[in-house]
Amino acid sequence: MKVAKADSIVLIQGESGVGKGLFASLVHKASKRKEGPFIRVDCSAIPESLIESELFGYKGGAFTGAMANGKPGHFEMAEGGTLFLDEIGELSLGIQVKLLRFIEENEVVPLGGTASKKIDARIIAATNRDLDDMLKNATFRRDLFFRLNVVPLKIPPLRERSEDIPSLVHYFLNKFNSKFKTHKTIRPRAVDALCRYSFPGNIRELANLI
Repeated sequence: MKVAKADSIVLIQGESGVGKGLFASLVHKASKRKEGPFIRVDCSAIPESLIESELFGYKGGAFTGAMANGKPGHFEMAEGGTLFLDEIGELSLGIQVKLLRFIEENEVVPLGGTASKKIDARIIAATNRDLDDMLKNATFRRDLFFRLNVVPLKIPPLRERSEDIPSLVHYFLNKFNSKFKTHKTIRPRAVDALCRYSFPGNIRELANLI
């Protein structure tokens, strides 16, 4: 909640399934930008050939198959709100350079365009990759890392906070009972057994299990 009040860039790190997206959404909803859009981009799901046009937009005719009138990118769509860049460790070095320019100048240049455009959007980035290793291997830019790592949030895996498991079990039990119009219950012995499990898939695995 303290982080939300400031307009700083936030870098959330944690294993897959720990709830990085939920934390990013909470930061947005508690911030002064809560009335603005919350745009989530899964950097690992966009093909390398399309990621530049998806993030920064493009002018009409910028490439074969482009819409005649062009298309705004995710940065422009996040104007006045928050842009959540999930799995930022998957971005190529070339795109990292363009992202660095936006962070430094709050400007984007659409693909095929020549004029830059000022954008007012807060960035929250997240990754399950070890960025320290990526820095050593030169697969993640050091200057971009320090620009993103203004407010670092590390979410521990579920196996390191087993005291959260009972609450999460009952939360998901109530959620799915409501969704499927059922009245399932769970015995304390079963909850104890779940607390002894390591949950390599973290909260996502627990939700699927319930």
